[in-house]
Amino acid sequence: MPHNRKYWGLAGLVIGALLFMLWLAGLLTWGKIQPGTVALKPSRVSGTTLTVQEVEIPQELTVMAQVISKTLAQVSPQVPGRVSRIYVEVGAKVKAGDPLVALAAPEYQARLAQAQARLTQAAADFERYQRLLKEGAVSPQEFQAMESRYKAAQAQTQEAAAFKGYTVLAAPRAGVVAARQAAVGDLAQPGQVLLSLYDPEEMQIEGEVNETYRAELKPGLPAALEVPAVGWRGEAKLSEIFPISEAPSRTFKVRTERLAVAGLTPGMFARLHLPLRPTRGYLIPQGAVRLVGQLTMVEALVEGRPARRQVKLGRQIGDRVEVLAGLQTGDRIIIPAKKYPLKGLGEGAGGGL
Repeated sequence: MPHNRKYWGLAGLVIGALLFMLWLAGLLTWGKIQPGTVALKPSRVSGTTLTVQEVEIPQELTVMAQVISKTLAQVSPQVPGRVSRIYVEVGAKVKAGDPLVALAAPEYQARLAQAQARLTQAAADFERYQRLLKEGAVSPQEFQAMESRYKAAQAQTQEAAAFKGYTVLAAPRAGVVAARQAAVGDLAQPGQVLLSLYDPEEMQIEGEVNETYRAELKPGLPAALEVPAVGWRGEAKLSEIFPISEAPSRTFKVRTERLAVAGLTPGMFARLHLPLRPTRGYLIPQGAVRLVGQLTMVEALVEGRPARRQVKLGRQIGDRVEVLAGLQTGDRIIIPAKKYPLKGLGEGAGGGL
């Protein structure tokens, strides 16, 4: 009897193990629902759809620049002297010939007085010799020697007057005083800059461009300009392209044509937007993009149903924005009827992937 119970117990274990293995293999399907498909109703799309296509995208290079004066004049003395008077202050408008700085140089006044005295004496002698020559009291050779001394006295007086005139520095042209590097009492030397003048009607914008773009830039190329300090935007053509690159930075200078814009002063920060050869890429309406947290997203149609897709954006061009990644040709996106503002997205801005 004990042997029978042991036999039936082992048989039950074997049968249970076989049934468990058949169940794992999926051979026991009593009451099991067979897999199938259920047709999904297409979701209602709110807005219009757009098929993404590759288009030609204009490209531009933005470089940091500055306002410069085309006619910046640096005023320096031609003779040494101590600054005795400054007639103008920074920002003053002057006309050509207006006095700017006076130098105290008494030696030039003394030299002029001596030359004038010699000239007075030589003039009197010359007139006397003219009378004597007519009377035959002097020879022609003596008269010629006297005439030479008289002309030499005239030249010396003119030279002394010129040196005396150098003690008053006058404006070489009309303009605005840009800087003053001297004060009353300073000892000025020839060549030392005391004042700088610029003409507000003769301004330019100068920028430095990486040498890899040299082949794309030519004189006459139109460029967009902006000077944030005065809130000015405009356009001008490139007039100068420097042929030599700076060795450390591998950049070369470009300058625009003459600008006559109120408020521009030398040294102001500016930007140059230079057009380059266009490329091909994707542009979508700005209204199709939403900011979700820190991510830029679009609604794409996937098998007839809307699904969010993250995109990386490039420059904003008008009311469209460049897509750098996240979409490809043939994708369909939804442009919602309600527009979502893209805070912080501007020219050249983009979202990260």
